[in-house]
Amino acid sequence: MGVILDVESDAAVVTFDWPEKRNSLNPEDADQIVDAIEEAGLSDVGLVIVTGNGAFCSGGDLPAFAEISATHTPEQVRDTVYSRMQRIIRAFQHCPLPTAAAVDGAAIGLGLDIALAADMRFVGPRGWFRQGWANAGLIHGVGGIGLLRRLDGSLLWRLLADQERIDADLAAQLGLGEKAEPTALDAARVRAAKLAAHPRHLLESYARLAREDWPSDGHFDTAADIQGQLIGSAEFRALTAQVLGE
Repeated sequence: MGVILDVESDAAVVTFDWPEKRNSLNPEDADQIVDAIEEAGLSDVGLVIVTGNGAFCSGGDLPAFAEISATHTPEQVRDTVYSRMQRIIRAFQHCPLPTAAAVDGAAIGLGLDIALAADMRFVGPRGWFRQGWANAGLIHGVGGIGLLRRLDGSLLWRLLADQERIDADLAAQLGLGEKAEPTALDAARVRAAKLAAHPRHLLESYARLAREDWPSDGHFDTAADIQGQLIGSAEFRALTAQVLGE
């Protein structure tokens, strides 16, 4: 269990492999993911694909963050915890190769933001998105509001208000991703083979230019400040205790 990196002929596939917790993530998991994406970006392939075993990513690891809330000040959450979670998104931003999210299961909250960080998203028959953050009393702490704004400035408000389950058809309609069959991972591999026909230096140039509208450093800093206060609050501890049945 952990993160699996498979370098294939045309793609480097990074798989989240914590099926027992539906790939919900804590800071230690985030460190492993960053290392895998960075290593994948050094591969001689056309595309770095991120996917999950079962769920894509069902959000933050709630028991871990309940413990963090009880033992860390808001400043510590911001500086030593949430900076590590944001590094996942930064790894996509700085990956020299184009990236894809292959969503063949749930992508909720943090999972949605990770998918949004990819240059392209494929959504399979079993894949779906949900905003999710607000249901946990949190904001998009890893930059997802800015990432959504790159696609559609008003889409955030629909996702926030409706908390709907966005399947492949609706994701394509909203511009959140491409409908993929038979699976998202299969479709991503097909894209990788086509991209691999181009020289690496050309792919790197396209990737760099495609990310010029990335959220600013200030956006990430503000998100971390707010999230630190929210996770460190008594309200968050009460909510997590209720959810965890404590």
